[in-house]
This record gives sequence, structure tokens and C-alpha cells, in this order.
Amino acid sequence: MRAGGRRPHPQGLALPTVLAVLALVGLATLVAWRNLSTTEWLLNAEADLLRTQHSAEAALPLAVQDILGAATDAQGNANPRHTPGNDAQTHAFFPTTLSERDTLRLRLGAQACASGICAPDGAPTRSASAWQTMSAAAWPLSADDTPYGTNTTWYWVEVLVDALPLNPSAPFVYRITVLARGVLPGTAVVLQALWSAPASHVPGNISGGTWHSWQLLAD
Repeated sequence: MRAGGRRPHPQGLALPTVLAVLALVGLATLVAWRNLSTTEWLLNAEADLLRTQHSAEAALPLAVQDILGAATDAQGNANPRHTPGNDAQTHAFFPTTLSERDTLRLRLGAQACASGICAPDGAPTRSASAWQTMSAAAWPLSADDTPYGTNTTWYWVEVLVDALPLNPSAPFVYRITVLARGVLPGTAVVLQALWSAPASHVPGNISGGTWHSWQLLAD
């Protein structure tokens, strides 16, 4: 090397090094973004599931109110959900006696339920997916009846004969099944509870009663 000369710099490595660093930074950013996106999706899914379960739980007292409704309204008009009517009528209703339940079973025929009222022979169990296929035979809730203002909640009430009723005039126990669907595709909750009317039950009085069980159904 000549005296006073300059040592050459390895300029040819600078650009590849910068590009490699930028690529690593970009890859790290992409991984962080994907992780953030996945976390956000999981949080949204969990929140949607909780909202859906809340909607299902909110339907239970509405089903009880339906079960204990009066035969007539304040104006004296008959409530078809609590009035069998004559033999020519075919609507489903909540029976108050064993003979009325026999009438309901005849009306249902091969149908499992109609308008959310069921009178099964025994107490058959169904999976969550099986109930989801029966929404056409359920009682739908309006958007005004749900906590989040959606009409994606339904329920069925199975009128089962109570082997040891506390009140002979109320010989039934009711298995309530609620289906609620969420906002995200695939989000659904099927909730089932067993309830019986109070021993001193008076039609139209929606207070009292006993909850015997509560469970979330799975497939």
C-alpha cells in the first residue's frame, strides 16, 4: 500500500445487509400482525359466544312466562296457547290436565313439537345439533325480547308427566330447550333446563316454581 493511501471500504456488502435486515423486520412485522389478527378473532369469537349464551339464558324466564300464561287476556279474549278449543282445532297448547295432554299428543301426531310445545312419550334426549334442525317447530323470540335486539333465539317446551307432583292440579314438569345463534358463523348455544310449577300454581301467575337442572348441550 502506498504511503498516505486510503483503505478501500467493502461497499458491496452494505446493500445486501440492509435488504436482509429489512426482510427480517418485515417478516417479524407480518408474524406480529398475524398473531394480533388471530388474537382479535379469538377474542371476538369468545365475546360472541358469551353474548349468545346470555341470549339463551334470557329466554328461560320468557319460556316460564309462556308456560304460566292465562287462558284469557285482559280483554277476555282466549289465549290459544292455553286453550284447547274444540275437537276441530289443531293448534298446540299448554295442557293443564292429563286428558288435555292426550289431546295435545293427538294433535301433534308424528310431529315432535309445534309452535314450541312438545308432548313426547317419555323424555327422549337430543343432541345440540338435533335441536338445531328443529327451529321450524320452535317458538321464536322477537328482537324486542332478546338482550341484544336480534331475533336469533328460539325455545321448545316439553310437557312431561311428573311422577310425584306436589300439586295434583299441576301434574307436569317442563323441560325447556333454548337455541340461540350468534353473529359469527357457527356460533350457537343450546341450553336446557328442567322446571316445575309451584305447588300453589294459579294460571297466569308467573312467580315461583322450581328449577331442577341446567345444562349446555353438546353434539
